[in-house]
Amino acid sequence: MTAVPSPRGLAVAVFDPTTLLGRDLRDVLASRAFPASHVHLFHTRGGEGLLAEEGGEAAYVAPAPPDALESAAVAFFCGGADGTGRFLETRGADRCLAIDLSGLRSGGAFARPDDSPGAPPIPEGNLLLTYHPVAAVLAEALGVVDRLASVAALTAAVDRPASELGKEALDELFRQAIAVARFEAPPKERLGAQLAFNAHFPADTSAFEACVAEDVARLAGKPLPVTILSARSGVFHGHLLRIDLRTEGPAPDVAALRAAFRKEPFFDETDPENLSGPLEAAGRDETLLLLAESSGRSVRLGLATDHLRHAGALMAVRLAEQAVRERGLLADA
Repeated sequence: MTAVPSPRGLAVAVFDPTTLLGRDLRDVLASRAFPASHVHLFHTRGGEGLLAEEGGEAAYVAPAPPDALESAAVAFFCGGADGTGRFLETRGADRCLAIDLSGLRSGGAFARPDDSPGAPPIPEGNLLLTYHPVAAVLAEALGVVDRLASVAALTAAVDRPASELGKEALDELFRQAIAVARFEAPPKERLGAQLAFNAHFPADTSAFEACVAEDVARLAGKPLPVTILSARSGVFHGHLLRIDLRTEGPAPDVAALRAAFRKEPFFDETDPENLSGPLEAAGRDETLLLLAESSGRSVRLGLATDHLRHAGALMAVRLAEQAVRERGLLADA
């Protein structure tokens, strides 16, 4: 079906808006002044409706019926892949562009925003899948280095924060930190392990690493060996990424590296004399460049990024903005 252009703004649906990613998505919609005439809130958990905060006031989050997308032009899915997949299996015929942030790997085309001159249009279809946010950050860093010296392989160690698991996990991590300080047994109901001042390898470690590696290779646009090593670390927000890039020829020097990253709006260079990390990246759109070294045919980078906002929510909203322009969803766009 072809969408009918709206002259006054777009009806937007946000699924699972009470997740941390859902809250960030709504913040980004507001901060970028996305042309939404109305925002419908749904959840995919089943059961009764929920209450959420919207603009400082209570808002009702309705259980999602199969026809939930009929009244929306653009929808964002911010919950779990299982719930999102169950809803989409029952989706009726509609004209809504659905953008998935839940981690679905099939059913639609992968897409990322690109408004550079000569960039190809976003894929056709009414379901767009987004790349894993960590992969998007790694691919951006890879692109910066690759423009200086062709990259032949990438290895990245990823420290994953508790915020991936939602607010309940963050609350439990806080209680764990207090319990450890008091020499008490820490609660483990949500995290499944003592994460405060600690690190562990959750059950989804292999799946996470395979997903990120697959998406980095897709985004690279060329055959590239990618190795991802990850652990869940005892930080509340923000990923810490340590990257080794093997170049085909001599690696660029550090001055050229830092100059190249400074030109990219995606990154922000930190003062090398001041210690920075995931804490400083929390809530920021930019990825922080903490370390840049080169030797022989190797480039080593240290990055910190709050993926929930930038590489997740912001990427999805920018993708929707591009769709509005390309598909003529607004009469005056």
